[in-house]
Amino acid sequence: MLKFTSASPAHLLAGLLATSFVSAGAPAQNPPAGSSASAPPAANANPSSPAPARPDVNAAFLAKASQLYYSTAKAGLKAFDCAVHPDWRTAVLSAAPGTTVADDDPDILLLKTVKITLHGRLAGGSTLDWNPAAIPAKPLDRQSTDLLDHMHSAADRTLTGFMQFWSPFVDGSVIPATPDGLQITHDAKGHTIHADQEGTSLTEILDNDLVMQQFNVVMGGAKINFSPRYKPTGQSLLVNAFQARIQGPSDPPEQAEQMHVEVDYQTIAGFPIPSRISMEVVGQSKFDATLDGCTVNPE
Repeated sequence: MLKFTSASPAHLLAGLLATSFVSAGAPAQNPPAGSSASAPPAANANPSSPAPARPDVNAAFLAKASQLYYSTAKAGLKAFDCAVHPDWRTAVLSAAPGTTVADDDPDILLLKTVKITLHGRLAGGSTLDWNPAAIPAKPLDRQSTDLLDHMHSAADRTLTGFMQFWSPFVDGSVIPATPDGLQITHDAKGHTIHADQEGTSLTEILDNDLVMQQFNVVMGGAKINFSPRYKPTGQSLLVNAFQARIQGPSDPPEQAEQMHVEVDYQTIAGFPIPSRISMEVVGQSKFDATLDGCTVNPE
C-alpha cells in the first residue's frame, strides 16, 4: 500500500500560530501565525539597543505598516469553499524516494476518485470534506479502505494546518492594531516588534520599507523562524510564500525541520483565493494541490 506522511510541521505551526500575539499579550483580530528559530531578545534587553519610540510614534508606525498589506478582513472576506485536487503521485514519491509509482497505479487512481472540498474560514474553524466515490458493485478491500483513511487524515491536517498559518498573513492581524503591550524599536536596519509574556516570545522584523522579513515565535521550548515572501497586488502586498525553520522542544538545532510553502492565487468575486498550494518538508514529504470551483462568503 502506498504511504504518505502529512507535513508534520503544519501541526506544530498550527498550535503555535493560534496563540502568538494573543498569548504574548498584544492585540490581535484573529489567532495569528507564527514562526521562529531563536527569537531575538526583548527590544530593550541590551543597553546598547535603541530606545523604544513614544507610543504616538509607534501607533503611527503600525497604522502605516498595516496599510501596506492586503487584508481580507478589510476587504470583507470571511470564508471560501473550493474543490481540492492533490497531486497524489508527487506526494507518494516524495515520501518514498527511490520508489516507482506509475500514473495509472491502482492506488493513485483510487485516490483521484475522492471528491475533496476545503471550507476555508479566515477566522478559524476551517474543515475538509472527503467523499470517496461509491462503487456498489466493487466494495473496497481492507487495504484500500486503510489507504483512504490514511490519506484523508494527512490531507485534512495539512490543509487545515495551512489555513491556520496562512490566514493571519492575509487578514492583516500580523500587524498589531495598537502598540499596547509591545516593545517596538526602530534603527538604521529596520523595525522590530516584540512581545513577551507567560513563556511566549514573539518577534516581528520589518525592513526599512516596512516589508516583513521574519515572524518569530518561541513557545513551550518550540522555536519557529518564519520568513514570509510577498507579491504586489494593486496598492498592497499579498503573501505568496513562506520558509520556516521548525525546532521542536526536545530537538537539537541540527534536527530542525525546514518547511517551504508556496501559494498561487486566483481572483474570485474580487478576492484573492489560493489556486495552488505547495507544502514541502525538506527531505520528508511534499503536498501539492490545485483548488478550483471556488465560491466566497463576503460580509
